[in-house]
Amino acid sequence: TTIAECCIKPFILKLPTPYREALLITEFQDISQKDLAERLNVSYSGAKSRVQRGKEKLKALILDCCAFQNDKYGNLMDADTKNCSCS
Repeated sequence: TTIAECCIKPFILKLPTPYREALLITEFQDISQKDLAERLNVSYSGAKSRVQRGKEKLKALILDCCAFQNDKYGNLMDADTKNCSCS
């Protein structure tokens, strides 16, 4: 089991359907965003938007739940005292 499977996937499953579907397909089925667009019958830019918005929503869910900080570029960093008790 990978970190993504055990720690990130539960958060993805809490996302609204369009974003959940886009992230599960591109991240766990290793399907390109171009192929995602074809599969969902949406434009390529629409598929890219779903993935990007899904990642933003995912980050918000994780930050709401866990005590992580961002660096100056917006990347998640480990917190000194982790407070991540949600699942």
